[in-house]
Parts: sequence; structure tokens; C-alpha cells
Amino acid sequence: MFISFQKNEKNRSLWQQYVAGDKAAFGELYAHYHKSLTAFCIGRIGSIELAENAASDTLIKLLQYPKPEEIDNFESWMYTVAKNVCSTHLSNTQRRKKLLDDNYQMEKDHLPEVDKIFSLENIDELIRSNLNEQDYQIWQLHQQGYGNQEIAEMISSTEKTVANRKSMARIKLKTIFKELNDGH
Repeated sequence: MFISFQKNEKNRSLWQQYVAGDKAAFGELYAHYHKSLTAFCIGRIGSIELAENAASDTLIKLLQYPKPEEIDNFESWMYTVAKNVCSTHLSNTQRRKKLLDDNYQMEKDHLPEVDKIFSLENIDELIRSNLNEQDYQIWQLHQQGYGNQEIAEMISSTEKTVANRKSMARIKLKTIFKELNDGH
């Protein structure tokens, strides 16, 4: 309880310093409240990225507030503003989704030719058919996150050979994908 009281006193002191014109105090308030506002907003929005944006927007609104000295309880003010910012973010997201659904809805069974060509199965088959077996194996291991040294150990080769084969495979695949893209 004593620690919480000290923390609240420190925050009030920072708030008073900010109201008196100390911009550095606002930086400390921002650093302190951003995490708790983000957590509050996650509960309302559900997305970490949007919640972080909402928390930042809230604190920016506090910074831009023309008469901060008129705010009686700045913590209550911030959480009320955060609640409103979250509602606005949700409303905007829903509005954008509805606009996209209403104006750009594609038939589920109708995929553009490019999407058909670039489905995961087709891409894998395209890669497999254009690389020899060892290069394909190297490519697959690379895609799984293995480094050159690890791949070299797995296929009993040298790290330099693996790097060279990956580079040549990448050049070959770029050319093939470019030709496919230019043709459609």
C-alpha cells in the first residue's frame, strides 16, 4: 500500500510539473502510462498493435489539450479518453471492413489467374520442378530456418557450396517468377 501511495504521489508530482510547463515531466508520464493504457486498450480492442496506437493517441491528446490545468483527475481523464479512442478505432475498423465487403467482395470460387498460379501448392511444385533434387532440399531447409552451416552438415557439404547453391537457386526462381508475372 505504501509503495502504491508513493507511486501515486510521484505521478501527481509529475503531473503538476507538466501543468507548470515542464515538458520533460510529460515524457516521464508518457513512459509510465503508455503500458497501462495499452493494457487497458487491449481489453477493449483485442489487438496489441491497435491498442498501442490507441494508448499513444490518448497521450498525444493529453499533450495537445489546451488547458491541462483544468483537468481535475488526469488519470481518470486519460482512461476516459482512452475508452473513447478505442471506440473510435473499433468503429473505424468496422466501417472500413464494411466498405471493403460491400465494394470489393469477390466470389469465393472465383480466384484471379494470378492467385491460382501462386497458390502454395503450385509455388512448391514450380520450385520443385525447376530445381534439381539437392538444390530443392537446400531450399526447403533454408525455408525452414536453417543456416548455411547447419544445412551443410545435414547434406554433407561445405557452407560455401550451400551459400552458392542457394544464391543460384534464388536467381533462377526470381527469373521464373518474373516471367510468370509478366506473362499474366
